[in-house]
Amino acid sequence: MELTGKPSVDKPWLKYYDKNAIKDDLPENTIYGYLVENNKDYPNRVALNYFDRKIKYKELIDNIDKTAKALLNFGVKKGDVVTISTPTLPETIYLFYAISKIGAIANMVDPRTSVEGIEDYVNEAESKLLFIVDVAAEKAKNIKEKTSVEKVIAISPADSLPFGLNYGYRAKEFIESIKEKRDNFFKKNECYTWNEFFKEGNIYVDNEEYIEYKKDIPVAIVHTGGTTGRPKGVLLSNDNLNAAAYQCKVAGFDFKREHNWLNIMPPFIAYGIGNGLHLPLICGMEVILIPQFDPKTFEDLLIKYNPNHMTGVPSHYGYIINSKKLDNKDLSYIIAPTVGGDKMDEELEKQTNEFLKNHNCKYKVTKGYGMTEVNAAVAACTSNENNEIGSVGIPFSKTIISIFDPETREELGYNQVGEVCITGPNTMLGYFKNQEETDKIIIEHNDGKKWVHSGDLGYMTEDGKLYIKDRIKRMIIRHDGFKVFPSEIEKIISTHPSVKDCSVVGVPDLEHAQGKVPKAYVVLKSKFYDENKVKDEIFYLCSQKLAEYSQPDDLEYKTSLPLTSIGKVDYHSLEKEHEEKLKEKNIAKQKILK
Repeated sequence: MELTGKPSVDKPWLKYYDKNAIKDDLPENTIYGYLVENNKDYPNRVALNYFDRKIKYKELIDNIDKTAKALLNFGVKKGDVVTISTPTLPETIYLFYAISKIGAIANMVDPRTSVEGIEDYVNEAESKLLFIVDVAAEKAKNIKEKTSVEKVIAISPADSLPFGLNYGYRAKEFIESIKEKRDNFFKKNECYTWNEFFKEGNIYVDNEEYIEYKKDIPVAIVHTGGTTGRPKGVLLSNDNLNAAAYQCKVAGFDFKREHNWLNIMPPFIAYGIGNGLHLPLICGMEVILIPQFDPKTFEDLLIKYNPNHMTGVPSHYGYIINSKKLDNKDLSYIIAPTVGGDKMDEELEKQTNEFLKNHNCKYKVTKGYGMTEVNAAVAACTSNENNEIGSVGIPFSKTIISIFDPETREELGYNQVGEVCITGPNTMLGYFKNQEETDKIIIEHNDGKKWVHSGDLGYMTEDGKLYIKDRIKRMIIRHDGFKVFPSEIEKIISTHPSVKDCSVVGVPDLEHAQGKVPKAYVVLKSKFYDENKVKDEIFYLCSQKLAEYSQPDDLEYKTSLPLTSIGKVDYHSLEKEHEEKLKEKNIAKQKILK
């Protein structure tokens, strides 16, 4: 077929898919119904592995059904919003699917959120029921007086542990509860335990209101990262979650029911609940639950579980490529070492690929691209064939991605840099109770399609591979109008042998009335390097590889870069840190002048 020059028309990525992935209909079901339908013939296969307690699909579905009854007995009705503020526990999963079964909506909230933040999320959703992990339950101490919440249920990570581990946790928990004087809070009148709630599922419920499937029924609220402003609630439907899982399932990955999946991403982000949890469960895999992931233990998890598939962010792989524990270890069991959530540095990508190859893994690191507003992944490197350094892969079979001029909204041709826009079945219903912000990001174009404007700058090649340059908001505009992409500077600095990590942000240009200049933050591999010497070498390297207007204006060393809750570099924090230092300098200067 002759190309028209417009990716949205040509869809060149479809050449990588078989005809069934392109033509077959998307599932029409609730997420609960899709889970049951895909696993009804395999009741005795392991669904969840929680610290070596194996929960089979029959037990998983029975516990979901019992949780649904308990929710009904606690007064939850169709359309109600139930707030869940827990890590990845079996109970989190029971709740998530049970809420779908009765037509309610799960409001997924990070338990590390501040007291005020949790109260804001609860009030926005008008939740009457709050489930919270017990170690964070103190945050809900006065929540009934300040919010719509009527009942609080505290879930202990010990509730589903094997007996021996359960006992050890309970003893520790008891001692801590005495120290922290939380006894009064856990009295029955103030807070239910999970077991007290779950027993309600044994009680017969009249007129059980289990919903039939209808298109666009909302099922979850997940919140944007908030590194560039106040987080917004993204309202996702059953169709969004099912479409995302289905497209991954048929994308060409080697997914088998016999495989296991290491789930290290939290359930309160779209990447975690959609790609990390719903996808492997509808594929019938064994999902290894890691409630609190420490990247430093990544190597230990690989050695213990030998996972076939996993989801993670780029920074996680930095911990294993130099691992001594993995020396001479055979990693041939790894099929999809998946990376998302942030753009992967090309140098780290090359090192990771080399590491995997040297440890007998046949597959390169599997990069993907997405955003919360489209329920996480919409593109991925589905095979080594379309997995090139720097690319985030190809759009999924039912999804269209193209590049548009950020100002005119005209579609651009191949290899032209513009805003990455997405249209397809993953598109959110909208921001929860925020039509104004919804209309800013979902825009109808001249072709009649509603496109999600990602805010990312990128381009697409003639064979459908997508490349991300940077965030539009990260793009630094100098006083003279020249545009600087921080990722281009980071790519060059990362090639220096002494550099472990780096990030570049735009800071005020003090020599001109307006505009910004790039500032580099660098983490060295060793504290014994001569910092002045390395700094000179980095500036020289940039002078040789970058245009004059793109070279960093300043460089500051750090022991580590600040990260968001899912492991992305927190650029906003670095910008804020620089602003605070400027303020301090100005205050000191004013004192001297006085």
